[in-house]
Amino acid sequence: MNISWLSLLRAIMTLIYFFTWMSAILAPIAFFVFADKEQTSFENFGVTIFNVHWTFYVVLSLSIIGYFLFLAMIFHLKKVAYRITPRRFIDSEIKNHFYKAGLFCVMGALLTKIPAVVYKYSTLVIVKNKKVLIKDASLQLGVSFDSVLVILAFGIFLIIISKIIDQSIQLKNENDLTI
Repeated sequence: MNISWLSLLRAIMTLIYFFTWMSAILAPIAFFVFADKEQTSFENFGVTIFNVHWTFYVVLSLSIIGYFLFLAMIFHLKKVAYRITPRRFIDSEIKNHFYKAGLFCVMGALLTKIPAVVYKYSTLVIVKNKKVLIKDASLQLGVSFDSVLVILAFGIFLIIISKIIDQSIQLKNENDLTI
């Protein structure tokens, strides 16, 4: 049985897209879980934040919006996987999908990380007064593949790929004119 890498990529992207949609549908349930005050914290890209102020729900909303931006990134990467063929891998549509995927990735990473860090340090005094462990009140940037820096680098890399494809399309058009 001969399965190509492209077929494998398409199958993986379809599965990722399906499971991301399932998670995205369930994400707004977080408002109901955190409304009863029994669950007092959640982790967002290595930042554990506690429900001690009304702005917690703003940060939670921004995290959910960021999650939907990641879903849009996966959608565009899936479009690329289905648009690419062994004979067609430089195309303006592919370039646009790479660019949009990169933008959604960068925006999603920034929208989920920055508000969580600002909230964490602006409510640190309240958290310390409620006797939360200092370990829980510290910022962990993450040093593995869940690090926001890796996700930002991936998004920027996708944007750079779109620019390279754009330049190759321009060179191809110039070469077609000289013949």
